[in-house]
Amino acid sequence: MVINDIQFITHLNYQIQAQIDALKEEPLDIKDVQEINLRRCVFEDFKQAMEYVRDHNPDYNFSDFTIEAVKPAPADFSEEKKYDFIELIEYAKHTAITIGNMALFSELQKIASAAEQFNNTIAEPHEKKTTIKSFQDYDTYTIKRQPLTFEELGSCVIGEGNFEPVKITATFHESSTDTKPIIAIRAFSLVNNNYLDNRDIIDLDSIYKPNASLMEAFAYMSYTDHKNNKFNHSFDKLLISGSYEIESIDDMYSLHYDLRTFDYSMRKN
Repeated sequence: MVINDIQFITHLNYQIQAQIDALKEEPLDIKDVQEINLRRCVFEDFKQAMEYVRDHNPDYNFSDFTIEAVKPAPADFSEEKKYDFIELIEYAKHTAITIGNMALFSELQKIASAAEQFNNTIAEPHEKKTTIKSFQDYDTYTIKRQPLTFEELGSCVIGEGNFEPVKITATFHESSTDTKPIIAIRAFSLVNNNYLDNRDIIDLDSIYKPNASLMEAFAYMSYTDHKNNKFNHSFDKLLISGSYEIESIDDMYSLHYDLRTFDYSMRKN
């Protein structure tokens, strides 16, 4: 009787394992992913691309949770819609820094590196096809003006007491357009007389206004002042109000401001 029970259990375990093995997905082939364009694809395609890189390179040991973390807020995201996931990765990294989750930031760095490897070694080139027009047709087109990346939109100096004074400056990023403003922020050490390594790139449309970091608020207010032919007006006003004590550049990420308050005050004016 005992032997029969053992045989039954062994056979049952074998059947269960066989079912599990049958349900396992076939490993992705390069042909399944090489046509994916990470700058314009749905989330499922992005996920498959990252899984392919992870399966073929043990250095990229990020989890499925990290892949999911690239998604923005649910209200702004649809899995059926195509997105630029290179931008979303950068935005997710910036958000991780803003909320102080450095463990997540480290994992997202792996995702960014995997995406770069995918684009460089796996994906087929995705070039835009251009229709060549004759010279007489050019009068019917408006030549796009490049953003003036050297023009300061706003600047301020932060640093008190024992902290190193740093000047932060907002300009248009190279990819900025009239309909999609993107701001670049550089920090300059007034002690060492050199630029700090990191540059913030802030897509103003992606800011979560109810809880914007002060760095995001600085970018947003500098752009708004620029549109209203002002300079260093709104953010300076916020600093002078005494609502915040900014001792170092780290405070620009750790302190937050509700930009809806600013929008409301602008509408009243």
